[in-house]
Amino acid sequence: MIAGNVSVRDVILVAYGLEDVQLVNAPDWTAERFAIEGRTAAETPSDRIRLMLRSMLADRFSFVAHPERRELPLFALTMARPDKRPGPRLRASGSECAPIQPLPGVPLPPPPPPPPAGSPAPMRIIPAADEPPRRRCGAAMAPGWISARSMTIKEFTRVLAQLLRRPVIDETGLAGEFDVDMLFAPDSGAGALVGPPPAALAEAPSLTTALQEDLGLRLDARRGPVDVLVIDRIERPTEN
Repeated sequence: MIAGNVSVRDVILVAYGLEDVQLVNAPDWTAERFAIEGRTAAETPSDRIRLMLRSMLADRFSFVAHPERRELPLFALTMARPDKRPGPRLRASGSECAPIQPLPGVPLPPPPPPPPAGSPAPMRIIPAADEPPRRRCGAAMAPGWISARSMTIKEFTRVLAQLLRRPVIDETGLAGEFDVDMLFAPDSGAGALVGPPPAALAEAPSLTTALQEDLGLRLDARRGPVDVLVIDRIERPTEN
């Protein structure tokens, strides 16, 4: 079962494997949330899920789009240190999942309750045929705080792209999976705090400084080719 109160924009991003900055010409109403439901097997490859979502977008939203490559501002993630070593809070993942480090003064949310007896098993998305199976150790993120386990640098660049609202490409040369912990001052854009920040963030460094000091990484501002999806047509759905 696929079900949820999700925005059409998010469905498009998942269906086409995009970051938010790669979607062009999306009308404002695509941020509205809809209850979208469908049925599939309990374990379905991720490429099959994407095809199902694309079919649903075409059928219910008259969705038509085409890919382009555009020259856009972006960031390149590089190594900050002359010796190319990661910082103290970017560590190669061990054989066992290390515990998540909570934001000081803010307890981790409790795990979700178990489903009621007799309820159907939740859908599990398994890797596509060309995706090797991955150990999932989990991650916790909030404005100004990231604590992730067994994360690849490519996955980390996606997190940065959401924070910075700009594509981020990996030029670190780092391979494998890493444990990442960092505190930084949320700005007024994506990831901004609502209300007073926790005490741990009151004097936190900027994201740029935290990347260099904690992770040994640097962001270089550039322009370069970025693959985007340009929406040609999308309509509000009719009621079922």
